[in-house]
Amino acid sequence: MAGHNCLSNDAVRILYENHASELDAFARQRVGATDSRDVVHDAYLRLMNYADEATLENPRAYLYRVTANAANDHASKIKARAELIEADVEPDTQHSLTPGPEAAVTARNTLQLCLAALTELPEIYRHVFLLHRVDGMAQSEVATALGIPKRTVERYIAKALAHCLERVQA
Repeated sequence: MAGHNCLSNDAVRILYENHASELDAFARQRVGATDSRDVVHDAYLRLMNYADEATLENPRAYLYRVTANAANDHASKIKARAELIEADVEPDTQHSLTPGPEAAVTARNTLQLCLAALTELPEIYRHVFLLHRVDGMAQSEVATALGIPKRTVERYIAKALAHCLERVQA
């Protein structure tokens, strides 16, 4: 990717070391104490591979986002393993969770409308909304990560959601 300036390993290490304990506490809330270190380690590896100089604009928020994504991925893997191991379930009794073709087209169109609506909002509204609704961060976590009051986070999410709904229903 042109213009992708990777951070030095030292810069990433310092960034990680400065926030490792709070990231571990954050991960513990999502996956429990047993797996939190694995999640934070995975987040660190992702940071090493993908962090660029844009990360420095708000490194703490970036770290939380990477850790939230790593925790979500970890939880998905655990759930998938549990489903594979579940021996008492007959495959014929399982219902498909995959939507039909019409539902998939409708959902795709709705998503496109919502994404287009988000581009009309100020960047901070988009960022807060995506951290909460897409990355799954709690409102208090978003507030802490971005250094803004929780009430402001609630207001930004509400405005972004109302804007998306308005565009989707139009």
